[in-house]
Amino acid sequence: MRWLHRWFSTASGQELAERESRLLTRRLAGLYARRVLQVGAYGGGRCPAVFGEARQWVLDDWPGGPIDLRARSQVLPLASGSVDVVVLIHQLEFTAQPHQVIREAVRVLAPEGHLLVLGFNPFSLWGLRRLLPVGRREPPWAGRYLSSLRVSDWMQLLGLTPRSHDGLALLPPLPASLRPRQTPRRVVYGHSLGPGLRWLGGVHLVMGQKRVAGASPPPVRWHRRLELIPGGLAQAGAGARRSSRNRLHDQG
Repeated sequence: MRWLHRWFSTASGQELAERESRLLTRRLAGLYARRVLQVGAYGGGRCPAVFGEARQWVLDDWPGGPIDLRARSQVLPLASGSVDVVVLIHQLEFTAQPHQVIREAVRVLAPEGHLLVLGFNPFSLWGLRRLLPVGRREPPWAGRYLSSLRVSDWMQLLGLTPRSHDGLALLPPLPASLRPRQTPRRVVYGHSLGPGLRWLGGVHLVMGQKRVAGASPPPVRWHRRLELIPGGLAQAGAGARRSSRNRLHDQG
């Protein structure tokens, strides 16, 4: 995964990380989430924002990286049923054991908890771009892209109830020489593709809930949408994560 970290440090990777963080923040705002585990780090301290008394940890096998817990996504060092939300950041398409990764994520989910899976869509312009010989062995094109339907099927096999998915990033990134010069502009909080285009998004966010018979559903939290200037959410998200970050033995 280290080469994926390097790609997220490029201009194209940072732009996608910002858009994904905005979308995740929007989804987390509507979920009951006292403990949030993000598996996979963007780098640079970029994370979705969490709210209220929520605590957030970033787990990755990244020596010296901006993480809270170092471990492999195939073996999470957490007790079963201990996390309200697990977010997988492009973990399934860049591992030889995607079934084990999602199985571990479901294991640590608490009853009525949510699993959010970000992945690259093979049935998109991004999927077509990875067929070109130029750069196909480099991130993000070198991964094994999985469709949202396949991820949903895996969730169902593991007992999760799939929910509607989101899509973003319709167009793949341009080469650096062809990228237009960026100009300041307002960014709409949580921007994603509409229902008619989400199936074509280069990135999809697939969600599932761990429904347990007899368990009381947690309260649903809603937060007012925000408008942010470019880069504002990265700082806000990092600040929110710092304020909510606690060592693992402080959970309880």
